[in-house]
Amino acid sequence: MSAKRVMRAISTPITLIILLGLLSAGVWWGYKSVSTRVAGSSTPCVTMAMKELATSAVTVNVFNSGSRTGLAARISDALIAGGFIKGTVSNSSNNVQTVMIIGANIDDPEVQLVAAWFVEPAIQADGRADHSVDVYVGDSYNEDTGMVADAPTSLQIPSGEVCLPASATPTPEATGEAPIEGPPAPGTDETTGTDEGTDEGTEPEEPGETEEPPIQGPPAPEPS
Repeated sequence: MSAKRVMRAISTPITLIILLGLLSAGVWWGYKSVSTRVAGSSTPCVTMAMKELATSAVTVNVFNSGSRTGLAARISDALIAGGFIKGTVSNSSNNVQTVMIIGANIDDPEVQLVAAWFVEPAIQADGRADHSVDVYVGDSYNEDTGMVADAPTSLQIPSGEVCLPASATPTPEATGEAPIEGPPAPGTDETTGTDEGTDEGTEPEEPGETEEPPIQGPPAPEPS
């Protein structure tokens, strides 16, 4: 067999192996792209007048950038227990070793409130429109000491307003007005609702005793 044929025979399986590797890499990249949330949402936030921002008004997404199974879910559960709104919980290909907070702006109240729950987190801004907050955790994150023990559940807002996701805006409360009642039934008092002519303080009269007729004897004999 000539050297040319030998090289051709060897190069064919090598080419197939390379193509298979590229295909596998493409499938893996596609999976990571689907499982990783695109930063921010196209839905704009809603500006609200608020002096104090509570955790119950902040939507938090948590992503696992490491290899520990269930890490993002455990962090998300801890944040939900503190009152935050649960967002997306998934994996991420972002290169984060410990913990990173990403929001619209670094100084936004919702970003600062979430960051206050973690020990020395890195903070980044991406200008997202919905003002949700992302938390990325990696393999170097310490689950025992990574979160603040007495984390705040609210944050003062000096500006008096904050922009939050539309899903976090409060719903109008019930007015509490009494239902409109119809006219009173005939024969009832409008103020008390009792029947007219009824004296509540009197007891019903008991029927009197009946007298039995006297027993009559036999008629007297007529005089003969």
